[in-house]
Amino acid sequence: MTNQSDLSTIKVLVVDDEDFYRGLIVRVLDQIGFKEIEQAPDGAEAVSRLASFKPDLMVLDIMMEPMNGLKLLKMLRIGMTDAPPDLPVIILTGLSDGALMGTALALDCDAFVKKDDGPDVIQERIIRVVSNPRSLKSSASYATVPIPSVDSPPKPAKPDVKAPVSSAAIEIPIYELQAGAVLDQDLMSEEGYLMYAADTALREADVARLQDLSEVIGLQTVIVRT
Repeated sequence: MTNQSDLSTIKVLVVDDEDFYRGLIVRVLDQIGFKEIEQAPDGAEAVSRLASFKPDLMVLDIMMEPMNGLKLLKMLRIGMTDAPPDLPVIILTGLSDGALMGTALALDCDAFVKKDDGPDVIQERIIRVVSNPRSLKSSASYATVPIPSVDSPPKPAKPDVKAPVSSAAIEIPIYELQAGAVLDQDLMSEEGYLMYAADTALREADVARLQDLSEVIGLQTVIVRT
C-alpha cells in the first residue's frame, strides 16, 4: 500500500500541451510530496520521455496536437512504447472531453482528474491508482479500439427509442455501484456518448473510473441487473 511518505519515490510524467495546466499539475504534485517529475508538451515527446525517464505513473491530457492523449494511450497499451503496457495512467479531463471518455475507458485508463480539481482530489486518485492491483486485457483487444479525432469527436449515439428495462433491473446511485454489477442498458453520458455497452460486467477498476467521471459526464445513476 502506498501512502504519503512513499510518494517521493514515485516517478511521474505529466503530458499536456498547455503550459499553464502542465505547470499547475506539476506544482500540485510537488506540493503533495512527489520529487521526481518530468514534463512533455505532447504525445510524441512523451514517447521519448517514456524511454529515458521510465516513469511509474503518467498524468495525461487528451486534447493535444500533433499526437493526442488517446493515441499515446493506445500505443502504450499495445506495447508500442518503451514503457510497460500496464503503466498506470490518469487522464486529465476538461468540459470539452466528454465525447472521448468512452475511448479512454476502452483503453483502460486508471482514473480521471478534472483540470480544476484540487490537491486533495489529485492525491486521492494517485494513491488509489498506485496502491491497487491492476489487470489489463490482451494487447490485441486494445489494437481494435478506434481513436476518434479530438477536433471532430463522434456524434452522440442516442437511440430514437429508449431500450426497455428488464424485470430484473434496478436503478442505483453511482456511488453505490459495486464490482460485479451487470449493466442492463448501454451506459451513456448526459450528452449521449456511449461509455459501456449493455451486458458489461463491471470490474472494480470500472466502478472507480465511473465514480471519477460522475460529475464530468453528468452520470448520477446506473441501471443494473439484480
